[in-house]
Amino acid sequence: MSDLTRRRVLGRTAAAAAAIVLAGPAAQAFAAENEHDHHGHEAGGHRPFDEIYEGRRIEGRLTSGSGGHHDFGIAVFVDGRPLHIMPRGNGWISVMNHYEVFASPHEVTRAAVRALRGARLV
Repeated sequence: MSDLTRRRVLGRTAAAAAAIVLAGPAAQAFAAENEHDHHGHEAGGHRPFDEIYEGRRIEGRLTSGSGGHHDFGIAVFVDGRPLHIMPRGNGWISVMNHYEVFASPHEVTRAAVRALRGARLV
């Protein structure tokens, strides 16, 4: 091998080694950043919730995600009554806040409680 070829081989080997070393932290950062997407999903699905918010019990229960046209993998309830929510390109909307988009099913359910102002969900 000539010197020029050895230099090229050594240079390419060093560049490949540097790329491998840098790929590990970059992959970890990407995985952490994408653990929750902008729809409030965890890596494997939605996050359930159950809390008292402004005096109302709100719940998000996981569903199979295969129950037909309106099964989005989570069902939400206000005081035990179902609240219809649906994903939108950049978040979630509900029948209570049809023109306002929220980041997650949890946030859209809280917004519905605020919009109800003490009224019962029907």
